[in-house]
Amino acid sequence: MDSFLDRAWELIYAFLTGVVVFLNTLFSPLEALGPGFVIFVLAFIVVIFTRIIARFYVTKRYVHLGKQFQHWKGVRDEAIKHPDREKGKALAKNIDQAELNKAYYDYFFEGLLKHFIGNVLPILLMVSYITTIYTPANLLKRFGEKWVFSFTFRSSQVNVSSLLWFVICLILSFILWAVIKKVIKKRYDKKSSA
Repeated sequence: MDSFLDRAWELIYAFLTGVVVFLNTLFSPLEALGPGFVIFVLAFIVVIFTRIIARFYVTKRYVHLGKQFQHWKGVRDEAIKHPDREKGKALAKNIDQAELNKAYYDYFFEGLLKHFIGNVLPILLMVSYITTIYTPANLLKRFGEKWVFSFTFRSSQVNVSSLLWFVICLILSFILWAVIKKVIKKRYDKKSSA
C-alpha cells in the first residue's frame, strides 16, 4: 500500500510540476505588462474555470441523493397534513428521525464535496502557484520590485503582495463574471423576444 501511495504522490507531483511549467510558458509573454496584470488574468481564468466546473460537474450520486431528499421531504410534508394534527406531527417526527435527516446530511455533504472540488480546490491550487512563482524575491529578480504594487498613503508605504493582489483580483473577477453573465443574458433575452 505504501508503494502505491508513493507512486500516486509521484504522479500527482509530476502532473502539478508540468502544469506549473505550462503556465509559466503560457503567461511569460504577458509579464511584459507587469505582475499585476498577469495575476488578474490568472484570477479571471480560475473564476471562469470554477463557473464552468460548477455548472457541468454533477455526480450521479449527487442527483440521486437530491431526489432521495426531495422524496422524503415530500413524504414528511404529506404526513404533516394529516387531519389529526398530533398524529401528523408524530409521523413527521418519525420520518425526520428515520430517513429525512440521513438523506439531508448525505445530500449536504455530497454538495459540499462537489463545491470543494469545483470551486475551492482550483482556487487553492492557483493561490499555491501564485505564492510560489510571485514571491518577493522572484518579483525583485523579474520586475525589479519586491511587491506587485507599492504606493504611499498618508505618509506611509503600502506594499501589495501577490497573495493580497490575487484575492482582490478574485473578488473583482467574480463581480466581472456576474456582470458579463447578466449582459449576455439580457442580450439573449432581447434576441429571443424579437
